[in-house]
Amino acid sequence: MSALDLPPGLGLAGTPLGTFHAPRAARRRARLALAAVIALGAATWALVARDPYHASASTQIVLPIAFAAFAGLGVIVRSAHVAISRDGVRWGFRSIGFVQPAARIVAAHVYADGVAFEARRGAWWYLAARDWDGFAAIVRQLRRAGLPVRDHDGAAPLRARLQSYGRFLDALLIGSTAGAAVVALWAV
Repeated sequence: MSALDLPPGLGLAGTPLGTFHAPRAARRRARLALAAVIALGAATWALVARDPYHASASTQIVLPIAFAAFAGLGVIVRSAHVAISRDGVRWGFRSIGFVQPAARIVAAHVYADGVAFEARRGAWWYLAARDWDGFAAIVRQLRRAGLPVRDHDGAAPLRARLQSYGRFLDALLIGSTAGAAVVALWAV
């Protein structure tokens, strides 16, 4: 898997058999977290502007920017999609993304809680079921694309689940919002 193995704008060579997005509620929560962090950051800056020369003013100016960057990352990641075609699996956006070519996929291991793509070289790539709408459709499209699929009972092994970003991303969004609120209260 590589981040930039196709020129921007070209995408996968084949037409996607299926395109999948993060759950609508997760995308909405990410946007709400970003809006809250921006609003709290603006309030913090307004409070700091009253007395910009106190000892912690520089910290109170910079922290909202960091929290906004984390929340913005959450919105970007939740806005990405997974496209499955006969040429492979792509995660990302139209012009940039991560691609796992079909030729490199040894097997798509299907578990109750996600799909782990085993590559000929490199690490496994895991898509958690909770991070994508229509997980059953993802599995159907993998079969339709002719990718080698192996079904397994139960949950994915820990080494695969550790690659799932959903829970970490949710915690990052909550932490950013809470951090922005704490800094706003600190500025008061």
